[in-house]
Amino acid sequence: MSTLPGKTTFTLAEAAELLSCHRETLRRAIRNGSLQAAKLGRGFRISRSDLESFWMASGGGDLFGTSAQGDAAALENAKAAARRAKKARQAAKRQEQL
Repeated sequence: MSTLPGKTTFTLAEAAELLSCHRETLRRAIRNGSLQAAKLGRGFRISRSDLESFWMASGGGDLFGTSAQGDAAALENAKAAARRAKKARQAAKRQEQL
């Protein structure tokens, strides 16, 4: 798959191919809140920044070759994604307790 510099959103299949994982792996990440995605009809769309944040938070390296743009920004995005995932897990746990 070619990741065009201007491509800003990915389907679940495109993201799975890019990360070399199964689509269900990404569906689970979306359900547990560690990957942000928009639900459009029956499918998901994942923004480039959310995909990269998820990848960095999962221990991956530079996904789109943006290290020249600053690793500090990528690290901040990864930390923000991890915080969102933690909040989502906490909210889900509180919901289960009700």
